[in-house]
Amino acid sequence: MKTYAVNALFMIPGQVGGTETYLRRTLAALPALLAPDERLVVFASAENISVLIDDLRVVGASCRERRGTDVCEVVGTGVRAVSRVRRLAFENFSLSRLLRLHSVSALWNPGNSAVVRAPCPQVTTVHDMQYERFPEDFSPPALFAMRALVPAAVRRSAVTIAVSEFSRGEILRFVPGADPRRVVAVPEAADPFFAAPPTDPEGAVAEARLLSGCSRNERFALVVSNSYPHKSLETAVFAFSRLAQRFPDLRLVVLGRARRGEGALLSAMRETRAGERVVRLDGGVSRERLSALYRTAELLLFPSRYEGFGLPVLEAMSAGLPVVAARAGSVPEVAGEAALLCPPGDAAAMAGAAASILSDPALAERLRAAGRARAAAFSWERSAAGVLAALRQSAC
Repeated sequence: MKTYAVNALFMIPGQVGGTETYLRRTLAALPALLAPDERLVVFASAENISVLIDDLRVVGASCRERRGTDVCEVVGTGVRAVSRVRRLAFENFSLSRLLRLHSVSALWNPGNSAVVRAPCPQVTTVHDMQYERFPEDFSPPALFAMRALVPAAVRRSAVTIAVSEFSRGEILRFVPGADPRRVVAVPEAADPFFAAPPTDPEGAVAEARLLSGCSRNERFALVVSNSYPHKSLETAVFAFSRLAQRFPDLRLVVLGRARRGEGALLSAMRETRAGERVVRLDGGVSRERLSALYRTAELLLFPSRYEGFGLPVLEAMSAGLPVVAARAGSVPEVAGEAALLCPPGDAAAMAGAAASILSDPALAERLRAAGRARAAAFSWERSAAGVLAALRQSAC
């Protein structure tokens, strides 16, 4: 029997952005792909154990019914991931004991770091090299940790998974000694939930209008991003200021948690005449509410200067929302020809692209159709199959 383990200790629900989606959606798809002589053990933190148990309950029951035995187990460690120091200490000094106890054949680390002395081969997902490209996004201790942990993880891992070809190139560029043969690109995907029609369309519209503060006679553009400096959310605000002059019925809704670039965002809102028409939703929302926003908005503005993948782009496309994004990072690779792309930081170009969508229903409809088709080309089953292939290749 081959036992594959998942180091899920890093994931704090609602706090770690796209890496949470990546872990949870891949985990949901993995059990169904396991061979009869394979099983999965997930090591959970105090913050995420109940979420992971719930996620795996349905898929685990389905696999148990088919195979007659449990194929996945969530093991609580009791460690509190909110303390990065304690979490890393546990990973590097206590997790190895659990790996031996469960006779693990290979360990998957989905969150950028690997175990120092693991008793089995490791597969590690490194999402991007943001800390090298935009060190201002990090506190000094966090930056020091990333510069130590990520290169070490790449060197310790039998296989390093990048979430896009762009990200793979970044890893090979910034990690000295990284072996191109051991760094593979395995793309992410949008949650299928966003492509599914809402069970209550009128209720979804009402929910989105309540969140956006829009009346029945108003429309809104949407931004979905935490406010890290590299996300360049102020570019979206300045673009909206130009749009507001031409489209007086338009609002801008900015959804995401406040981070180190929040000051620049708020400053842009104060500087522009249209600042009072910007709705700032600070924090996360359920996927039901996010889906309602995607389905009710006129378009997504995605001004980020750097992405390892760019999940909101694919989520919006999956929901049929036209996308205007900066031509940066992995976004051209992910969006293909299904979005309008503009130079990073160019508010005028972003406003011009958005205006063309708002004023041309035929263009908007073409982008909706192209976006849905593009999003359908990605799937979490294929992503999970890529992770499983790396684990099988590495297993002892």
